Amino acid sequence: MSEDSINKPGEESHDTFEMLASTMATFREEMEGYDSLGIRIAARTTLIIKVVFTTLFISSIYLGVMIFEMANNMSAMTTHLEDMYSNFGTMSEDMHLITQSVNSMDRSISGIPVIADSMIKMDNDVGGMTSSIYEINQSITGIDNDMVKIKINMQEMTGRLSNMSHSVNLMSYDVNEMATPMNSGPMSGFWSR
Repeated sequence: MSEDSINKPGEESHDTFEMLASTMATFREEMEGYDSLGIRIAARTTLIIKVVFTTLFISSIYLGVMIFEMANNMSAMTTHLEDMYSNFGTMSEDMHLITQSVNSMDRSISGIPVIADSMIKMDNDVGGMTSSIYEINQSITGIDNDMVKIKINMQEMTGRLSNMSHSVNLMSYDVNEMATPMNSGPMSGFWSR
């Protein structure tokens, strides 16, 4: 074997080894690139998943609050509907009462002509009463005049009675004076004073 033929297989193996090493280095670099790219993709995917889950969590809380408020509003709305139903019932009763009142007014209005005739008769009666009251006033005026005259006559009678009483007192005094000589004589004590 020649020297060239001995060196060729070693050189070829060396070249093959270098080529294999170079290929492996290239493969490693590519794998590291893919790995870093995968890490970046995983980080971004993790971030997206965290954002999505955070958004879903916040949306769930918001939806829960909205459902709670809607439930409260539904309860208030139900209460308002019950109140409205009650008010409709009250309004129906009021309408029934109004209908009864209108019917009663209709019956009352039907009696107005009779009332008008009665009012005319009452007016005539009041006119007659007014005339009678005027005559009564005239009679009362005459009675007042008679009372004044009676009062004057009573005053005159009182004056005459006073004069008569005075005259009787004077007569009694005169009788006592006249009886004094008789009481002082032999028959004293017989006549009472």
